Amino acid sequence: MLLRRGRDAERHQKGGRFPAVDKKECKMVRGRVGMSPGWSLHLMVLWTLYGVAGAQASITAHYGEDITLGCIFHHIPRLKLYRLNITWKMQRAEGAALLVHSYYGQRDLWQGQDKVYWGRTQLDPEGIHKGNASLRLRAVGFQDEGSYLCYVTSELGTSTQKMSLAVLRKSEMESPIVARLGQDVILSCPFECGLNLQPLNITWKKEETEGPDLLVHSYCNGIDTLQRQDASYKGRTQLHPERFSQGNASLMLRRVRSQDEGFYICHVQLELGRFSVRMQVTVEGTGQHIVQAPRGFLRLGKALEVSPSI
Repeated sequence: MLLRRGRDAERHQKGGRFPAVDKKECKMVRGRVGMSPGWSLHLMVLWTLYGVAGAQASITAHYGEDITLGCIFHHIPRLKLYRLNITWKMQRAEGAALLVHSYYGQRDLWQGQDKVYWGRTQLDPEGIHKGNASLRLRAVGFQDEGSYLCYVTSELGTSTQKMSLAVLRKSEMESPIVARLGQDVILSCPFECGLNLQPLNITWKKEETEGPDLLVHSYCNGIDTLQRQDASYKGRTQLHPERFSQGNASLMLRRVRSQDEGFYICHVQLELGRFSVRMQVTVEGTGQHIVQAPRGFLRLGKALEVSPSI
């Protein structure tokens, strides 16, 4: 069946459904694995697609909780699992990357694992058989913040996936921001800025108990990017770019509705690092003034949950 797929891939390629494959590259792959032309073309297409799998994702976690860092790789029947190599690393702003977890020969390899992760990481053996190399990370701390890389190598090639993790501090006393129904509210998002604000990416989201978070507002490299903004927020949100140089990514939310109640997260990504702020909004009655959400304080690499002063 695999050989037939290889021939089908060859026919599709001739018909223009796949980009042309360089003959030298095909010859190189064929020479290495010793397969027929149909096989080598099939493998070459898989190799090309496999190597670019996975866009960067952002994950927000509470201090002390367990999380799963997702990593899906291309899987085919009869994949030689004994040759499968899975490596998780954490990139630091300075210095070499930390080894978070390693797997080869159908077993975990603990040698070289950074001591910060001792006893806190786990892969799912059943998931690996299904193309899932996701990593379970226990008792998340602030030292875990950063960018994570998942490398999966098999006979099909190598896949790399990248994601960033921000950790929110749990407030000892969490009081909600009270907004008036039908009025406007400003949700504060302070961050530490440097001389260079490029690139600058700002994302506001509302947490959902079921399903994915709602995109409230997005800003990328000088423009608002609202193509995927949730319909309930269209025409009701605004950032103030003139305040970015002051470390202010606050969001104006107009004409507050009852369904706006909930938890909001602001993510700021720039050259200095990544900052996150979380806050709760409740909606009451009617009013005539703008409600200013309390200002929080962030340090580089830390994410604090914002609550009003008492």
